[in-house]
Amino acid sequence: MNVVGIIAEYNPFHSGHAYQIRRAKELAEADYVVVILSGDFVQRGEPAIFDKYSRTRDALEGGADLVFELPVRYSLSSAGDFAYGGIKSLNELGFVTHVCFGSEQGKIDQFLKIAETLEREDRSRSEFQAELEKRLREGAPYPDARAQALKNIIGETDFDEAFFSMPNNILGIEYCLALRKLDSKITPLTLLRDGQDYRDATNPTMRRYPSSTAIRAGIHTSNTPHLVLNDFSDLICYALRDIIRKDGDLKNNHSAIDSAKDLSLDLFGRIKNELNNFTSVSDLISKVNTRAFTESRIRRCLMQACLHLTETDTSLPYLHLLGLNTRAGHLLRDLRGGEIDEPGKIEEGQPFSIVTRLAADLPRLSERARELYEQDLFAADIYRFVFQRKYRVTLPNEYEQAPVVVDRDITAYDAF
Repeated sequence: MNVVGIIAEYNPFHSGHAYQIRRAKELAEADYVVVILSGDFVQRGEPAIFDKYSRTRDALEGGADLVFELPVRYSLSSAGDFAYGGIKSLNELGFVTHVCFGSEQGKIDQFLKIAETLEREDRSRSEFQAELEKRLREGAPYPDARAQALKNIIGETDFDEAFFSMPNNILGIEYCLALRKLDSKITPLTLLRDGQDYRDATNPTMRRYPSSTAIRAGIHTSNTPHLVLNDFSDLICYALRDIIRKDGDLKNNHSAIDSAKDLSLDLFGRIKNELNNFTSVSDLISKVNTRAFTESRIRRCLMQACLHLTETDTSLPYLHLLGLNTRAGHLLRDLRGGEIDEPGKIEEGQPFSIVTRLAADLPRLSERARELYEQDLFAADIYRFVFQRKYRVTLPNEYEQAPVVVDRDITAYDAF
């Protein structure tokens, strides 16, 4: 039996994602598709445009069989941590045989070769590391600095500049590198990305496979209830002011800054200089961003500060089941040793657990697992509170939510 994994945001889910699910199953000759989905906050440093349960239902109706939540400490992180968390999630499940990701390359060989080179150079602390640190000191963003350091190792003739300029390719390298770091037996596959360019925000109506950027742009101007980064402006401003209050003299005490995951002293200094004129998050970012401090990094830092996210803990003692197609229920029964509605099967101190119903499962997790899950719970609550305030509605909290369940044999992907 083959099971293919996909690490995704589905922000929002669209026809191109349904195509990827279908093709991933074909490439892996898989019986089932498992999705590791970013929850309510995504890697580009923003709230998901729709909540995680809505996007889970779309994924299940689009062909996925199981959907698990990528913990927020991974989902709201740089490409390396995001990819590591996604691959580790698939690896911990134990029954996933393949992972498939979209790329602008479309062939796996180059990803594997680069990942092997990076792992070797990272371990050897060679001239690659010295060149990387030099480029970072000069103010280059990390992906650019690493690409240029790698160019010195590979050689200018064999180095493909265009390959490293594409975000899906960069993420694909991180997936393959994570597989090596974890000594995973999962086989990587890549699918050539098809459709509208990811940066194209023009009307996607006539496109076969539109970009998420274009779809989000349309949603932003519609009456469809959704969230954007500026909806969190008050909370982010408060979090930044609180860091200043705790730190006092930045030069002598940076403990509060260090506790915000990716927020450096230099970046916070730029943010602090503009904070008295704060009107919105988007306005602040436009004043602070530089070549070294890209918009996506600043967005992530601001949301990390808002959610009190510290350094990424690389352990993964649990996964939260967001939804399933009943045809895949036996995978969970095999994993847990019982029915999925038997939360008592989780034992105290068990290295890895599936969380399905929070009220019953959370008390049975180990102390450290509960501490980590509190981050996800806090992030979900903040997302829900902001949505409720914006639209004057009441939504169920995480304790009242159950996994989304569909009961259908999806073969034609008729919904998309």
